[in-house]
Amino acid sequence: MRVPHPSILREVAVPALLCVHPHPDDESIACGGVIAQAVDAGYRVKVVTCTRGEEGENLAGIDLGDEDLVTHRVRELADALDELGVSDHEFLGYRDSGMVDTPGNAHPDSFHAADLYEASARLARTIRRFRPDVVVSDDANGTYGHPDHVKGHRVTERALAMAEDPWWHTPDDGEPHAVAKRYVFAFTRSAMLSTHRRLLAEGLASPFGEGDIDESDLVFGIPDEDVTTIVDISPVLDRKRAAMRAHRSQIGEDSFFLNVPEDLVVELFGTEAFVLLAGEVGATPEEDLFAGLAGGTS
Repeated sequence: MRVPHPSILREVAVPALLCVHPHPDDESIACGGVIAQAVDAGYRVKVVTCTRGEEGENLAGIDLGDEDLVTHRVRELADALDELGVSDHEFLGYRDSGMVDTPGNAHPDSFHAADLYEASARLARTIRRFRPDVVVSDDANGTYGHPDHVKGHRVTERALAMAEDPWWHTPDDGEPHAVAKRYVFAFTRSAMLSTHRRLLAEGLASPFGEGDIDESDLVFGIPDEDVTTIVDISPVLDRKRAAMRAHRSQIGEDSFFLNVPEDLVVELFGTEAFVLLAGEVGATPEEDLFAGLAGGTS
């Protein structure tokens, strides 16, 4: 067998996915399926978590033993990433800011209060080192308006521009790198309405209340017509749910993510939706974040 010269091997780049999320558990809820699929495809995958979830609560009321909540959430994140097959992870190094207008917003170490340039520079260095083809983050509204999610979008946007700018550099910043495709993940309004109605029909609690609602009642969500990419994650849905279950303090067994009847699981959670903000879109809707790139399926 003829062995390729090492210089040729170096030129055959392995596709890479970078997902940027504010808190532990966001990665599993938003992108757990595409993360698991990218790992299975042999792609390089990295997850950046901007905070350690310091302002979170023990929502599931589990026994933390001798651990404080932050220590427990960090361990939960490690367990979730293990379920998804991710071995490359880093924290951006900021503190959870809490919900809008809470004291955590003003904490000097909070992500919300962080200098935009400095936070973006940290992520830009990661982008240059990791050199992803595809980057995913929250949208400009922070998905549901949380200050850290909004900041995550702004930092990712600025970091991508810095990472490819040849004039931005210090000795440790690495070589410029331009990302081929930049996405935000999306919870579509039609999917939220469908989930709400199906949960009520099954006699289960809905996060959107007890009565019937329409799109005007939803305070967040992306219009279906804005979605560019819908990925079928049903083959790895069990791993996505296992990753969510690993976040034991945040997602209890009574959560609608985990307590729906098995015959509804794929219907409600078998896809993940995204909006392409930068890069070339293939067929609409795309079925793969890597569509149009080497290794993509559509």
